Amino acid sequence: MKKALSVMIACLVFASLFGIFASAEDKLPFDLVAPGSVTAAIVGGDSPTTVAISYSLTNEMTKFFKDCEEAHSEDRFGEFIAKYGIDDISITTQVDWAVDDVNDSISGWHANDYWKGDYGFGYDSEHRVRVGIWDGVDLWIGNCTETVNDHWVTRGVAESDLNGDPEGMIPGLKDQMRTDQYTYSDEELRIDYSKHTVYYRMRFVVTTYKDTEDGTKSTFYYSDWSNTASVGKDADVFEPLTAKDLPAPVITGLRKTDKEFNDCPVVAFTLEVPDDLADKNTKVTAHGGTIVIETYARVKGDTEWTGMANTDWVISAGERECALIHLINEDHPSIPKDTVIELRCRYRCSQAELDDIYSEYSKIISFGTDDIGLETGVPADQTPDPSGDPSGRKSNCPICHFCPQPLGLCIFIWLLIILAVIIVIIIIIAAAKKSKKKENK
Repeated sequence: MKKALSVMIACLVFASLFGIFASAEDKLPFDLVAPGSVTAAIVGGDSPTTVAISYSLTNEMTKFFKDCEEAHSEDRFGEFIAKYGIDDISITTQVDWAVDDVNDSISGWHANDYWKGDYGFGYDSEHRVRVGIWDGVDLWIGNCTETVNDHWVTRGVAESDLNGDPEGMIPGLKDQMRTDQYTYSDEELRIDYSKHTVYYRMRFVVTTYKDTEDGTKSTFYYSDWSNTASVGKDADVFEPLTAKDLPAPVITGLRKTDKEFNDCPVVAFTLEVPDDLADKNTKVTAHGGTIVIETYARVKGDTEWTGMANTDWVISAGERECALIHLINEDHPSIPKDTVIELRCRYRCSQAELDDIYSEYSKIISFGTDDIGLETGVPADQTPDPSGDPSGRKSNCPICHFCPQPLGLCIFIWLLIILAVIIVIIIIIAAAKKSKKKENK
């Protein structure tokens, strides 16, 4: 009976594990959610209807595509992507639009079955184009590793695009709006935004590729539609950000890497991007501005901070590298690999016709700690203990502040563990003796 039960349990466990692995091939490497904080703003210029539409990717998405980029650069992408049961992956966006009433039969949302990728985005089964010039069915993302991206959409059209091709079944732009919603003259289409509102929504499209004996199989995944953004009469009014709107960056995990840049060591740290900051960044980006992150570093013991101008300024979640070349000066003609570094960051926001604004600085981080505490970090007259680990890890126990942290734990925690083990052994021995006495009686 026990043997049969064991076999049954083993079968159930195997079946469960098989189900997990089988379903893993059908699961994307990240949760596919709608583009975040979609914002639209009129760009104008050579086309009075051109609109910048900005949006954000989740931290999980940007981290995954960073891993993809790194795997490509190290020539191990095939091995990396095979973990997900596929041979390649791509992500694009679709931008839908409507004028005045999103539910209108003519000028409402235009997305339909032709927007799907079964026969090519925007094509029917006979490979004929079935979407209009403003229908954004397959827009490539500028950089999937960046939190915020943008597209320019609903741009000016030639008369042939306005009229379309009825015989070829290509809808003209005039067939997707009502006649009172636009004017067209001198090869230029205009919308009176004081009288009309243009609405936009977006979704992500992820395509996975699997090589088979019959060729490459493509599978399409569509996110939900995003929030609705708009320009014109009923659009939300954008209020420029102030310094109090910018949170201090959250950075962790400063570490050494095995890389060098111009004979200087390279360190790495991790940036977290909260949803609130991504939301503000999309709004600023759509209106022609930008939010970037500035990185500052210093050698432990120094008081002055130096801007790391060669570090990536674009906001993206995950690990980012910082070459220490700008720390070279008269006091530090070179930066040895065992130099202990302290690092902090702040956000800078640039907006059209306004002075730049800055967030507060992040916490100061160093090797082995994500929070030194005081703004000055280590006092200028305090130097690292030469008997300790040159990285600072052994002399920086966050509990007792002096022990070398055997296997990463404070020595006092080890003493407590040893004491607990001794107590447990004593209890077991006492219980065994007591049990033996009962048996003897």
